[in-house]
Amino acid sequence: MSEAGTFTGQAAIVTGAGSGIGRAIALRLAAGGAAVAVVDLDLPGARETVRLLKHAGGQGLALGADVSQAAAVREAVREARAAIGDPSVLVNNAGISAGGRISEIDDATWDRVVAVNLRSCYLFCKEVAPLMVERRYGRIVCISSGTAVRVGPGTGPYAASKAGVIALTKAVAGEVAGKGVTANCVAPGIVDTPMTRGQFGSEEALLTMATSGRIANPMRVVIQPEDIAAAVAFLAGPESRYITGQTLHVNAGSFMP
Repeated sequence: MSEAGTFTGQAAIVTGAGSGIGRAIALRLAAGGAAVAVVDLDLPGARETVRLLKHAGGQGLALGADVSQAAAVREAVREARAAIGDPSVLVNNAGISAGGRISEIDDATWDRVVAVNLRSCYLFCKEVAPLMVERRYGRIVCISSGTAVRVGPGTGPYAASKAGVIALTKAVAGEVAGKGVTANCVAPGIVDTPMTRGQFGSEEALLTMATSGRIANPMRVVIQPEDIAAAVAFLAGPESRYITGQTLHVNAGSFMP
């Protein structure tokens, strides 16, 4: 796993980093020496992440952007490059969740979930991967979900979008293979984030689901954002140079492929 200095001299872009898993990833990369562009629709949240990483001695900037929009993504990448340089690390973490059966969910909700969770990965890879190929070095990590492979009723748009993230990442990995660039996924289980607390209703309900619910894990734990950040840091570092097109499940054993 990454130690201090692993990412020294590197620039990173992390989407959805205004809270939760994205914030933990940004802090972990910054602790390793990276200058981090924190991208989030919630600009105050992004600014708070930057405040935290700077307080810890890191470097970064906050960028407010709707990551599902091509023009906004192009501008965010442009601003990041101008401020901290061409990215060596891209973490596509931005995501939203919405439930409902396919027969009941409205079209707008479906479109928005797929746009934020999947289209954003495509847009950022499209902008950033060529820069990495040109420099002959880069690490792309996309955040999928255990729900992509352990699909339950009422998870249609979220599960489909996150399964698409895995497929897209494999496609990118094949396109950049042999050019110094890797692309991999991390698929979290139940993680204690504002989004999951909102989904399950409370910290207690989250713990119940993780320990005895239909998607319980055998380790009987709620995973912390820092655990996901550690996996991302490994895949974003130099020691993972021959790992590409893979999905790393960090789920306390809830799914064992």
